[in-house]
Amino acid sequence: MIVVRGCAFPDELSYHVGHNVWLREERGIVTLGATSYGVALASEFVSFRPKPEGTTVAANGSVGLIELWKTLVSVRSPIAGTIVQGNAAAAADPAVINREPYGAGWLVRLNVADWPTVSAPLVTGAAIGPAFEAAMALDKFEGPGK
Repeated sequence: MIVVRGCAFPDELSYHVGHNVWLREERGIVTLGATSYGVALASEFVSFRPKPEGTTVAANGSVGLIELWKTLVSVRSPIAGTIVQGNAAAAADPAVINREPYGAGWLVRLNVADWPTVSAPLVTGAAIGPAFEAAMALDKFEGPGK
């Protein structure tokens, strides 16, 4: 586990810093969720509406909408794929995204072709800490609740 300015990043996941999402591949299916940093920036999720199952998503395309008080934010996937499942639990209780961003608060699952190729630009391993430290410095983010 890597911790940067109070935000945790499990080191077995892949990350897209700009979209503030994590990805985990298991047998061709990629689970996508919000990072703890994204959760800290959002503060509180009011609603989550994933796109329907079967929706084909282009790289950097939207997989759903999150409402943060009176702001709608499009959740972007850094990789192309087809949505095979939206998290109904997160749609019913968006606070689960805040409580468990790396567990029960995942957002969508995608069927992805050629994970080794599409995941190459994602941040992994030792690069996670410096990548998020740089992003937090640019955002002048001091830590959750600060």
